[in-house]
Amino acid sequence: MHRQREKVGFLRIRMSKETKRTCLYMGMGVLLYEIILSLLAIPLAGLLKYSIYPTELGILVGTILVIGMVIDMGISTEDSLYGGSPSFAQRKIMIHSLLRKVVLFVVIAIFWNSRYINALAIVISVFGLKSGAYMYPLFKKIFEKERKEET
Repeated sequence: MHRQREKVGFLRIRMSKETKRTCLYMGMGVLLYEIILSLLAIPLAGLLKYSIYPTELGILVGTILVIGMVIDMGISTEDSLYGGSPSFAQRKIMIHSLLRKVVLFVVIAIFWNSRYINALAIVISVFGLKSGAYMYPLFKKIFEKERKEET
């Protein structure tokens, strides 16, 4: 079962409403984690003798990476579901997972000796992906409840 894809500019819309909603709820969990991390970084940077600006910029870079990872996971999962054979789906998921890790390592390598962006803050910020996955059921419960009350 293969479905048609709509084109918008250079991007293809490849996610169902449910997958987009899942990515949105995970993204909300990620952003909540990143906001808390940014607020905690202010006093902790002073205690650990880190400069606050590179730390906050590292968190920002990590946040952008995580949001990109969430979107890529949604797209690759959706493509795998509608791609046809199970071997194609397995290959697609593995390739995208490997590419996400490679991008993370490349970004960390680029900023490893940077005075302007803290590489450790990028790594700690990427842990927001896990918190986004853990907080997904909470946001789904909150927003699905509101949607049911509106109807």
